[in-house]
Amino acid sequence: MSHGITNLSENGLFQIRVRQALMAAQREVRQVGLLMINFDLKENIGLDGGPLSTHFLEKSQLRLESALRGSDAICRASEGETVVLLPSLGRSDDAILVAKKILNKLEEPLLLEGLRIDVCPRIGIALFPEHGSNASALMRCSDIALTTARRTRQSFVLYSSDQSSCERPPLRFSELRRAIVEDQLFLHYQPKIDLKTGTIAGLEALTRWQHPEHGLISPDEFIPVAERTGLIIPLTLWVLHHSLVQWRSWRDLGIDTTVAVNLSMWNLDALELPEQIDGLLKNVGVPPNRLELEITESAFMDDPQRAIRILDSIRDLGVRFTIDDFGTGYSSLAQLRDLPFDELKVDRSFVHGAAGDASIRAIFEASEKLARQLSLQMVAEGVEDRADWDFLLTSGCDMAQGYFVAKPMPAQAIPDWIVRWRAQQR
Repeated sequence: MSHGITNLSENGLFQIRVRQALMAAQREVRQVGLLMINFDLKENIGLDGGPLSTHFLEKSQLRLESALRGSDAICRASEGETVVLLPSLGRSDDAILVAKKILNKLEEPLLLEGLRIDVCPRIGIALFPEHGSNASALMRCSDIALTTARRTRQSFVLYSSDQSSCERPPLRFSELRRAIVEDQLFLHYQPKIDLKTGTIAGLEALTRWQHPEHGLISPDEFIPVAERTGLIIPLTLWVLHHSLVQWRSWRDLGIDTTVAVNLSMWNLDALELPEQIDGLLKNVGVPPNRLELEITESAFMDDPQRAIRILDSIRDLGVRFTIDDFGTGYSSLAQLRDLPFDELKVDRSFVHGAAGDASIRAIFEASEKLARQLSLQMVAEGVEDRADWDFLLTSGCDMAQGYFVAKPMPAQAIPDWIVRWRAQQR
């Protein structure tokens, strides 16, 4: 059995496995479990982070593996903590059964160098989709549940919203609809840079929501609500309209670049989408080739032929397309070959840290080779530091995007940022 134990803070492969499990669960209507385990090492005499701690963790990991299936994944989150991914659960009780099985294995006393260690593990459990719609939300909820387990001295705790006083109530359809109608939403833009010339290659529009009561709400929270309720259609049209109007304002200032907008898989079910985009481009007065639409791999997997028809109709207008978050879906080479894309944007998990991690670098280089074979330009997202940037400069990648270049910013900040960026390139 190989579970691929990794360090969560240094290796994005585990996060990719979580995201893939969530996408598969959405399609197959099943649950995903995330278990956060703490061994309370510091409560044991002699376990002070030295060799004995290492031996303890190694033996505990072996016991943990024996309680899991081959499809489950293990990741060390920090010293003394481990995260377990259960990618396929029929019901929430299954996660509890696995937690009990893990506890039976881990609670057996260990004998290390003549020292008897009485282990007292605690487990926090979070479930998709009940407790969160993405990896970061599940990590947060399992961590809260683990904290509750340690505080109440329970062996395991299943997350519930009353464990966190700061947990806001679930977002409602009416709130999001009002946000769209009353302009509670706003856009930030993140630049994309041409690695060969150092010039700006585009700006990606990113939606934000300033709720009148709850403050700033992350897209990770409101986009799933929009998709479940059908509001993703008017939301996407809102983003398209405002980003195109903003493009006109920038063009009047002499900034002529592309603007990118993300499409959801649900947008590809709207047969009227090509006509709506055509109308927006003509009404605002934006050349079609200045608009890019970013679509994740998973968006076209359920019905690729339908997606191709919609995308071809939009492509006929002159609009450009990007495969977003590449590497996190399950698209086949045949599907990629038939889809009308211009760019391939590699997921941040295969960019950040590639310079120092051979496994991440191998996936990045394979993606780069695929892009060349399909005659696509390659974009690296998630460029977080100088090491990432320097690695990309020596690679065959075409463009880069990430916090090292610039964080998302308000539209009015873009002109000054461009001036500063150009000055740095001289």
